[in-house]
Amino acid sequence: MEQKAEVIQQLVWFKSGPPRLELTEEGPFLCLYLDGIMQSKMNQLAPAATLSAHLEPVLYSLQRLKPDAVLQLGLGGGDINRFMTTVLPNTHLLTIELSHEVIDAYQRFFCLKGKEQLLSLAAQDFLQSNQQQWPFVFWDIYPLFEGWQQAMQTLLQQKGTIWINLSQPECQPDLEVLLSDRPYQCIPIKGYFNLLYEIKPLTEK
Repeated sequence: MEQKAEVIQQLVWFKSGPPRLELTEEGPFLCLYLDGIMQSKMNQLAPAATLSAHLEPVLYSLQRLKPDAVLQLGLGGGDINRFMTTVLPNTHLLTIELSHEVIDAYQRFFCLKGKEQLLSLAAQDFLQSNQQQWPFVFWDIYPLFEGWQQAMQTLLQQKGTIWINLSQPECQPDLEVLLSDRPYQCIPIKGYFNLLYEIKPLTEK
């Protein structure tokens, strides 16, 4: 995660919150900040290309696997959404996002109007009621909420590929306890404190 630079920027959009949302224009880039932490940075000249290092392995995995359906928990500025609209337009994408304000910012400034479904709902509530098996799941929630471990246990009942962007590395020991029964790898992101986890499908060892 990146802190907002202490320089004067052209403010495009602002909501005091909570959460505090700021959309700034920095040269050709649109940047979305949540409580002062950058959630997304989009090049308006190439909106489908991600500028977030932690997403590059996830996008590579999507392009390699070409799943027919993807569940995304946490929206941010919609890097995954824009990529899939452009590269995997026939894949069904369902994004669960708690904040109406984040969804509003995405739809107004970051959306490419692709084939996707957005639900404003707490991730734990969706996971508790979900009956579907998703071949590809991406957890990208910041900050973690109270009871996230229970929600993660429910998520790990999914048998497909699961990616987790852990933006609070102090929670790493708790997460890895939950992952003890699944094959996984942890991918540090150079220059960031994020830890990216790839959890292999249950059919793989």
